[in-house]
Amino acid sequence: MFLIVFLLYLITIYIPLVLIGIFLPLLMKKTLLFGVVIPEELSDREEVVEIRKRYIRNSSISAIFISIVINIFAIMFQSMDVLLMGIIVLIVLFGINYVDVHKKAKTLKAEKKWTIDKKQMVVVNTSKPEEEKNSLSYYWGLPLLIMLFTFLFTFVQYSGLSEEIPHQFDIVGNPVSYRQTNFWNVFLLPLTQLGISITFYGVYKILQKAKISIQARRPLASFIQNQLAKKYWIVYILITNVVLNLYLAYIQLTVLEVITPTTAVNVLIYGFGVAIPVIGAIYVSMKTGQSGNRIKVDVAEEVDDEIIDRDDDQHWKWGLFYYNPHDPTVFIEKRFGIGWTINWGRPLGIVLVLGTIAIIMVSLIPLFR
Repeated sequence: MFLIVFLLYLITIYIPLVLIGIFLPLLMKKTLLFGVVIPEELSDREEVVEIRKRYIRNSSISAIFISIVINIFAIMFQSMDVLLMGIIVLIVLFGINYVDVHKKAKTLKAEKKWTIDKKQMVVVNTSKPEEEKNSLSYYWGLPLLIMLFTFLFTFVQYSGLSEEIPHQFDIVGNPVSYRQTNFWNVFLLPLTQLGISITFYGVYKILQKAKISIQARRPLASFIQNQLAKKYWIVYILITNVVLNLYLAYIQLTVLEVITPTTAVNVLIYGFGVAIPVIGAIYVSMKTGQSGNRIKVDVAEEVDDEIIDRDDDQHWKWGLFYYNPHDPTVFIEKRFGIGWTINWGRPLGIVLVLGTIAIIMVSLIPLFR
């Protein structure tokens, strides 16, 4: 039984995360080298390519070694906690490898003085965002309906529940632990659905309003790519929200003992609830790349190699954390990785991050009661 759970976790979560951690640099824009701004035409130079190879090589070796050790111990002790610990260790190792190559990229740029003779430029889109035209606002009713169904169905069943309800299940679907029947324990999963839905809708609104990263060297093409990438990610987070709410609704029905699942159904539902979000994230990342740089667009545009994006490396700590109190932008695209981060120099950004964390923690409070 443990082996089935172990293999499911390994295939749907562990291996995809390892592959993303190793090959993420291949999805980055050519104007960024591990969080450092460089001229695009230099991205294929030998010393630049070598830095990318260094990260992939070191990350691959460390990831393979740690994975072998972690998986052996996980099987020996029949413990999923060991596998979870392995993910934390891998994230730390990827972080160490990243900082190493970031410093080398920064040193190389300073030694070669790549940006000294270049004209630095910032391109800003001043047109009003057409949120209504490009949004999927009405479709956000789908996860809401699933959540409301779970709440209402649970409410109807509440009075007829026994003194204890199932809390945890094995892979076959048999309850392995029970909890006392009270509001928090019974409505744990619907409240989790609520927290997830609020968080995902917040991410959706952030994507709509996030600052568009337009390359000075080819502004029109990069603007179109960025807009298309946003649409891909908005559709992804909407689908993921629906999938997770359906997954939690299914678990709630088992908790209420309305359905009695089989091993095959449990494996199928688990794969549905976990694999789709993970595989979806990998697909969208591969399809769009950073800022949509992997999306092919047919645009006739004159390219000037003497123009580069503004070199604002001084505002980025390790190329990961953006701090600029003088920039009114709250959300800005990451220098490394796919997605957006906040401007830590703006109080509103910090408030929003803390608010999101608070919502998640509140939705999980019943887990610790």
